[in-house]
Amino acid sequence: MEKIISITEFAKDFFKKSASDEKCFGVRIDTAPGGCQGMNYLIDFVKEVDPADVLVEEDGLNVYIAPKAMLFVAGMTVDYRKTAMGGTVVFENPNAKQTCSCGKSFQMDGSESPCAGFCCGN
Repeated sequence: MEKIISITEFAKDFFKKSASDEKCFGVRIDTAPGGCQGMNYLIDFVKEVDPADVLVEEDGLNVYIAPKAMLFVAGMTVDYRKTAMGGTVVFENPNAKQTCSCGKSFQMDGSESPCAGFCCGN
């Protein structure tokens, strides 16, 4: 069976530590309309499990995926990278036709974006 999403070792370590600090069950991935590309990724720490979510267990990390986000995130890799400003979660999504330079906003249809991917100040 093919994985729904992949989580890198760096992201697993980051999420496990953060979820433990927050006393959570794991992390939840969702999407919502918004951002300069039309869709945003949302990540929250799960304090109460939604039985409708799809559970992906990655080496002791529970990753909950909102059912409505499955179409957008299937096949995606989630990474965590350290930067000069601390660290950031990075989404490598083969379904996204265009992504904003911040990496938090994407679009699925490849239509022309008003910001051309550079409106996040990066």
